[in-house]
Amino acid sequence: MGQRQTKPEEFVPGAHIYRLIPNTPIDCYHHGIYIGDNMVIHFLGPVKKLVDPDPSECQKCGHRPDTNRGVVKTCLDCFLVGQRLFIAQYIWRSLIFRRKRRLIHPKQPDEVVAKANELLKTGFGTYSLVGNNCENFASFCKCGFSISGQVFGGSY
Repeated sequence: MGQRQTKPEEFVPGAHIYRLIPNTPIDCYHHGIYIGDNMVIHFLGPVKKLVDPDPSECQKCGHRPDTNRGVVKTCLDCFLVGQRLFIAQYIWRSLIFRRKRRLIHPKQPDEVVAKANELLKTGFGTYSLVGNNCENFASFCKCGFSISGQVFGGSY
């Protein structure tokens, strides 16, 4: 997966997008799937201490950062929280992961959006920073298998 900064008008539904998570000791990113109409489906872990002591419901999408967790659908603004937007650039190449050779082969955009919407209804399991996180969710929607380049030391 490559990366480049982008603007919302440059991507289409089915794009794997991400943004920097601020105030972390190393560069960490939050990932999601853009589904169109300025909406994103993404996977959130447990609530952490919030900077805003009184987080209110988003007027655009109804998201509340203090309560809505798991697979959620939010507006692009709630996803970005003021950070720059990046789009994942998938490269068709062979990948050896867990002793299996895989070909990174992105799905068609409508299939990616359908998978994200399905997981919004059914869930994506229990969140784990090292085993089942937002990047695992986005890569599963995009390619059909779950991997996190951040956890395994780099991009894929």
